[in-house]
Amino acid sequence: MAARLLSPLGQVYAGATARRVARPPKASLSIPVICVGNLNVGGTGKTPTVIWLIEALAALHHRPFVVTRGHGGSETRPLRVDAAIHSADRVGDEALLLSAFADVVVAPDRAAGGQLSEASGATVVVMDDGFQNPDLKKDLSLIVVDAETGFGNGRCLPAGPLREPLSAGLPRAQAVLAIGHADAQRSFQSGWSDKIGVPIVSGQLEPLNTGMDWSTTRALAFAGIG
Repeated sequence: MAARLLSPLGQVYAGATARRVARPPKASLSIPVICVGNLNVGGTGKTPTVIWLIEALAALHHRPFVVTRGHGGSETRPLRVDAAIHSADRVGDEALLLSAFADVVVAPDRAAGGQLSEASGATVVVMDDGFQNPDLKKDLSLIVVDAETGFGNGRCLPAGPLREPLSAGLPRAQAVLAIGHADAQRSFQSGWSDKIGVPIVSGQLEPLNTGMDWSTTRALAFAGIG
């Protein structure tokens, strides 16, 4: 009932997103640009997907640069992240995490971030989020979704969890990555596969084994992401 009542506001939100994504790109690079984004608001597993992707690209002898918004940071200009001198207050915590795996540029202006990456020696740019940001021309877009929750009720904010309707967002993507355990994958396939006109691939999150022995470390850890 609440979703139906809020549906007009969701249509307004969808319209605003449609006008934004319709803008022409401000920049087009001479190297590939891969976007890892989503249609849902909140965490769907984009950052772990970016980490997997940049490691796979590095294994293919690429030099990937990650371009990210730098959520939580104060930096307003394109900046190449240096974990030795930059704090989370300046570049955001996700940028610092990603910098352990590849070169990272934080940039509210994604076009400028891509241009700085290319000028700094990147052979491929991976965008962490930014599917609804048209400023940098994308060569491949991957939509990440939680297989257990899927696309919710299929409505846009505030009536549902979506940033834009499936009918508007999916045609701009080349694939959907559904992340979750086997039962969730089966549920997602049965509930959504007939509504998705692009290939669906599946994945699972696994702990990252860094080879470090934590058995004698006194620590208290808390994560509240997404």
